[in-house]
Amino acid sequence: MSHKGNVVITGASSGIGYAATNKFIEEGFRVFASVRKQDDVVMLKQRFGEHCHPLQFDVTDHKAIYRSASQVEEILGHDGIDLLINNAGVAVNGPTEFIDIEEYRYQFEVNFFGLIETTKAFLPLLGADVERQFVPGKIFNISSVAGQLVYPFMGPYSASKHALEGFSHALRRELMVYGIDVIIIAPGSIKTPIWDKVEDTREAVRNSVYTDVIDRFRNGLINEANQGLEVSDFAKELFEIFQKRSPRARYAILNNKFTKWTIPRYFLSHRRLDLLIKRMLRMG
Repeated sequence: MSHKGNVVITGASSGIGYAATNKFIEEGFRVFASVRKQDDVVMLKQRFGEHCHPLQFDVTDHKAIYRSASQVEEILGHDGIDLLINNAGVAVNGPTEFIDIEEYRYQFEVNFFGLIETTKAFLPLLGADVERQFVPGKIFNISSVAGQLVYPFMGPYSASKHALEGFSHALRRELMVYGIDVIIIAPGSIKTPIWDKVEDTREAVRNSVYTDVIDRFRNGLINEANQGLEVSDFAKELFEIFQKRSPRARYAILNNKFTKWTIPRYFLSHRRLDLLIKRMLRMG
């Protein structure tokens, strides 16, 4: 069966990755979708059939990533990848004094170093191989509004996304020699499972000075998630960006964008935002 093109998406078992897989297949693309569990491999095959080739790897597993890239290369033959969506990620949250340094390392292993490893593995199939004759592809790195706009108790997550954004800008300017574009996609609140474990943070600080503050923070996150963008709508925006001939280098995608992104990011100083957060969370 012929397809309009080839897309690789990491973290495709649920949330953004699954919705993006569904959208690109709907639009006629063949998707190579990475998941960690065999059950998810089976689920994707049953759901999408021959339009989806599940890849089973963890982004922290160097050998598995490159093994999967070789599998994709074998299937593609002389073709290349039109788009790599680096979506796989986790969210470590809580007060820094209660977070073990190993949790910080794990956050970066998944959200940052895993993204770099995956990108390097698939670069030849995106056009970083002068012996291959096909139109260079694009890379979408899924960041977050937290990659520029930082709130308390999200230190590990925000730091990993800041690193991702710095890397993405450098990579885009390097890959101009091949014609490969790199675009940062920064979602705000979206109805996905990534924040399902926020309760764990509250348990860890139950008898600390943060107890009530964390409760208010958690309730705020839940409220934001409930008002978040539907993941299917986010996937539609992803596809629209993919189709643009001259896309911007970074897109923030969220509901109530002016209030929740433009004002705090561009109209409030860091100290003003400090004060606003302190009042909202009643931090003394």
